[in-house]
Amino acid sequence: MTTQVEPLAKAQECLAYTVCMSRVEEVTRRFTSEFAAKAERVVAVDFMQDFMDKNEKTNKDFGNIDFICNDVTQLTQEVESADLIFSNWLLMYLEDQEIQKLLVKLLSWLKPGGHFFLRESCRDPSGDKQRSQNPTQYRDHTIYEAFMASTIQHEGDTEFVSMLKLQPGQKILDVGGGIGGGAFYMAKEFGVKATILDLSSNMTQIGLERAQELGIGPDEVCFEIADATKREYPRELFDVVYSRDTILHIEDKLSLFKKFFKWIKPGGKVLISDYCCSDGPHSKEFKAYVEQRGYNLLSPVQYGKLLEEAGFIHVLAEDRSEQFTQILHKELEKTESIREEFIKEFSEEDYNYIINGWKDKVQRAGQGDQRWGLFMAEKPEAV
Repeated sequence: MTTQVEPLAKAQECLAYTVCMSRVEEVTRRFTSEFAAKAERVVAVDFMQDFMDKNEKTNKDFGNIDFICNDVTQLTQEVESADLIFSNWLLMYLEDQEIQKLLVKLLSWLKPGGHFFLRESCRDPSGDKQRSQNPTQYRDHTIYEAFMASTIQHEGDTEFVSMLKLQPGQKILDVGGGIGGGAFYMAKEFGVKATILDLSSNMTQIGLERAQELGIGPDEVCFEIADATKREYPRELFDVVYSRDTILHIEDKLSLFKKFFKWIKPGGKVLISDYCCSDGPHSKEFKAYVEQRGYNLLSPVQYGKLLEEAGFIHVLAEDRSEQFTQILHKELEKTESIREEFIKEFSEEDYNYIINGWKDKVQRAGQGDQRWGLFMAEKPEAV
């Protein structure tokens, strides 16, 4: 036990995030003890009050532990307050988008140079699609979430990329493009050098496997696992920043757009497609959906104004909701036509998840709440 945490013992403050499974409540108390013996302050978090009470009873004599019973996805902490964040069997219980949102928060809580250490039950990294007998513990949304994203995004890549008028040798930053899609297309068709920046290691792993299958090497497309809001690149490094349906998760879009502006060469372009919302009031159902997903949505007009505020010119901000609905209907028909093959490859549960998800999007778009926007802008030649 001690050997597992010894490399992290230099931390002056740690946040222990734990979720109970099997005998994990015992593990929680033991890890808390290890950290409390070495750290100046420990914040121990669990969403089960009974287990937190047991932890407090066991470790109350240390005097340097804050015991918090809370859902970690709802937890708030001061920015740059922790030297170490320790997570024990937590992420496997969360949806991919919940993990992404949580990781953004965790990064903001860490001090510069801080450490994030996690223990997780994982699936085989070789890509074996055999499923666990415990779907609650190991339910894998990554594969079919990637399927959903890639089919919709592929429909727009040809049209949207043509708007950029790419030239061989240009440098492209694909933000949130972990599974490859647009970056692969641009590298093969136009000879550009693409960097894919994605926060999800799962999506990036899929992208790496696809790159190998397609014969795309690191000299054409390279991958980085990082938070775009935290990442820094040299000024004027890229000719284009490209992002498909990713920035909806980011609250401070203006700061991100200012980063894009800094990273793009004079005369370079940014092209984004993203989920949006309508102007005016929204239905209770749509508000609940946005909150559950952790989205931060703007109307297409608001989106365009933020790009202008970041310094871009010739801003194109189009509501492409009708096109989005057409794509969804097309993919619904296509997926329904291969129902048996899909279920054989994945499962009926996965099939229903995709079909129902697309139908819900069609309904929300038809009601006017959910919109889909296309945005393109340029950096002035002389800044």
